[in-house]
Amino acid sequence: MDQYAAYRAAGCQSQSDTAKNAAPAEKTEKAVEQAKPAEPEIVAKPSGVRYQELVVGKGVEATLGLPLQCHYTLWLADSSGLQKGKFIQSSKDSNQPFTCTLGQNLINGRSDGMVGMKEGGTRRIFIPWEQGYGERGMGAMIPPKSNLIFEIDFLKSMK
Repeated sequence: MDQYAAYRAAGCQSQSDTAKNAAPAEKTEKAVEQAKPAEPEIVAKPSGVRYQELVVGKGVEATLGLPLQCHYTLWLADSSGLQKGKFIQSSKDSNQPFTCTLGQNLINGRSDGMVGMKEGGTRRIFIPWEQGYGERGMGAMIPPKSNLIFEIDFLKSMK
């Protein structure tokens, strides 16, 4: 009887037994990959703005002219417009929701990307530079011709 027989009889395994019975790393990685939730579909609007519905809201639907409160997080995007690059800012950092009226004093892509969003929802909006700050950029924060990614939490309608 070897020195580990009592452990095995009790249902325990030695490190060498565990290594023999371990699943190959390849199979484990595939299982992890399959367990990841699917990314939400990317929807394209005629303007070139695209979005993903991360959380579907149940309240009032956003329309142009609607005053509302939201939280936002903004990143520069890569050249594809779909991958987050440099973090720019977030209203969540100050815990001060942003109050605005869709279609007024916002970049076109942000208003367009929020139209149809429902109160209580969260949307990731991919904005091509032409619908963002364009050729001028915005000071030192946003260079000219920058694609943008916003994540918007539509907190409440102000109407």
